Amino acid sequence: MLLTCPSCDTRYQVDEAVIDRAAGRQVRCANCGYLWHFAPVLEEHMPEPGAAAPVRPVGGAGNVAAAPGAAAPTMSPAMAAAGAAPAELAADLSTTLELGSAAAPAIEAMHPATRGLLQVGAVLAVATAILLPILGRNTVVEAWPEAAKVYQVVGLKTVAPGTGLEVRVTPLRNEGGFVVTGEITNSTHQPVSVPPLRVALLDMTKAEVDFQILEPPVGMLPPGAAVRFKTVFEHPSVAATDVVAKFGAE
Repeated sequence: MLLTCPSCDTRYQVDEAVIDRAAGRQVRCANCGYLWHFAPVLEEHMPEPGAAAPVRPVGGAGNVAAAPGAAAPTMSPAMAAAGAAPAELAADLSTTLELGSAAAPAIEAMHPATRGLLQVGAVLAVATAILLPILGRNTVVEAWPEAAKVYQVVGLKTVAPGTGLEVRVTPLRNEGGFVVTGEITNSTHQPVSVPPLRVALLDMTKAEVDFQILEPPVGMLPPGAAVRFKTVFEHPSVAATDVVAKFGAE
């Protein structure tokens, strides 16, 4: 069976034959010297029996008498449930299983420094899981534009999709529809991810009468580079006189 010291967490492989499963036995940790009573059935921990004086049998077999001035041994619930006799209790309290012996070898001793490193590692892992989406929110929004709504709800500002990109459009109305051509330019000194483009038709009051969502012509636009796009509105509203384009799916 596996037995773990409640003081230093050292683990021992204990031979079941040396510990009664019901009554248990007094054991001592070889790593830190902690002494306690271990009962496999109830896994109870009793205080050190240092105040109890040794008990010696007096008279015939089975008769037990306490030494003068010593307190009588007290039976644990596990021992009482097992029907342990006072003589058996005295024998149990007078013998201590020294852990770390051949019958109970140590299989793992966690050093305090190791335990501390594990605790620090757990804290860092939790902190990373929390801070990474916050500090890298602009990258998250570039990959998933809908995430901007979530950040806005919790009060975190994000860079708008298409920041650093310039878009110019040229509308052309003919008998078959409304043709919109345009160009996207990266005005920064680093590559920029190109988000979807929303192209809308406006009337004379600048009210929107129709729109289209265009997939980005390229995924990433190099510094200073430009890319062109084109879309056609078939059978547009007769009120449409102008066009506007912006990045985003809304």
